[in-house]
Amino acid sequence: MSSPEGDEVAGKCRVMMHDGKECAREAYDGAGLCICHSGDTNKDAEAIQREINAMLARKDYDFTGFVFPEGISFRDARFEGDAYFYRATFQGEASFVRATFQDEADFVAATFQGEASFYEATFQGYAHFVGARFQDKAAFRATFQGPASFLAATFQGEADFVAATFQGEAGFHAATFGGEANFGWATFQGEASFGWATFEGEVRFRGEGEVRLFSSEAEADFRNARFGQPEKVVFQHVFLGRARFLDTDVRRVDFTDVQWATRRGGHCAVWDELAPEDVEKDYALIGKLYRQLKHNYEEQRDPITAGDFHIGEMQMRRLSNPPKNWLWRFLKRNLSFLALYRWISGYGEDYVRPLAWIVGVILVFAAAFTLSPGRALQSSAASGTPEPVHGWWPRLLHSVMCFLWRGGRPFQPVHLVGHYVSVAEGIIGPPLIAMFVLALNRRFKR
Repeated sequence: MSSPEGDEVAGKCRVMMHDGKECAREAYDGAGLCICHSGDTNKDAEAIQREINAMLARKDYDFTGFVFPEGISFRDARFEGDAYFYRATFQGEASFVRATFQDEADFVAATFQGEASFYEATFQGYAHFVGARFQDKAAFRATFQGPASFLAATFQGEADFVAATFQGEAGFHAATFGGEANFGWATFQGEASFGWATFEGEVRFRGEGEVRLFSSEAEADFRNARFGQPEKVVFQHVFLGRARFLDTDVRRVDFTDVQWATRRGGHCAVWDELAPEDVEKDYALIGKLYRQLKHNYEEQRDPITAGDFHIGEMQMRRLSNPPKNWLWRFLKRNLSFLALYRWISGYGEDYVRPLAWIVGVILVFAAAFTLSPGRALQSSAASGTPEPVHGWWPRLLHSVMCFLWRGGRPFQPVHLVGHYVSVAEGIIGPPLIAMFVLALNRRFKR
């Protein structure tokens, strides 16, 4: 075979293939590489295509280290065994349209200098694109029946996964998306991992119709992901009830028609908090995530969801930095001011709860003045000779006036202990009223 310079090159190609054997094809260039492994951009594409067709015919799918020039196509190819494109280079368009990979597809560290088209391709086994580099558009409107790993892959152009189907695990851990990343109407039936991924451009995760993006049975992991342009990141009609965003800045990200996890009481929550784990969770970081989501929804004028995430933020504050001593830890989590804030008004988000406390406190103290002789009432001196007061309504009125810290009361306790009780009710009243007003204001001001 002629070399690039027109001279014969003696020897055999010594590139190691997947099976551990040397390539052994005739050397083509001065580096001792065969025409399939040579990086010469002017080599005969038709000759390489004939070699590829011959390999496919004899079911030899070892293309380790091949350098494919412009014009090479694997359209409608059927790989009935493991296909190896390890460290392969595609100098032009890489066409795998409607290709079928029945077993493992190994594109580890492959380089796609032109467009990579896997439109309607089917991967029945493990699809390895670990460390692959896509310098132009990558179109994967494909079906992945087994696991698919794009670990540390780099997409410099558009990454098109529109309507792709991932029946197994979809791994994009530490992947880099330099251009647009579109996962619209994709199907994730297994775990989807985008942890430590970098998205520099526009990002779309969008479901359609009755089917929301991401599975309710598996996690979607976005922990430590980075969005270079968060205002161009869209999660629309997706299920995030099992999604993790810990240590990911989600401010200004567009969450539209999103189904989050729910805590007891029906409030939205993040899976980072609710997921069962064997180790102590970092409540401070989870609280930071809640705070970002709260501000996000406040800017979107969604007060209900913003309030839900405010509750989550307060919960994480209550649980974070727990004392080592179990008693102090119990007191902090259940009897601290923050805990009381939770019990009385739902962290300022539930105005019904403090209203119920107000009514309950008034009734309890009215009952105390009614049932206990030590707290018995009499008419005040201003109304003449003090006389014992009987009946429920005068005691209820006295309880209301004590609660509101009103002077000029027509009744007063007979014994000293009754005065103490009246003062105690007066101390309890103003904070409860303040919490009611605050919760009412937060709910309707937003």
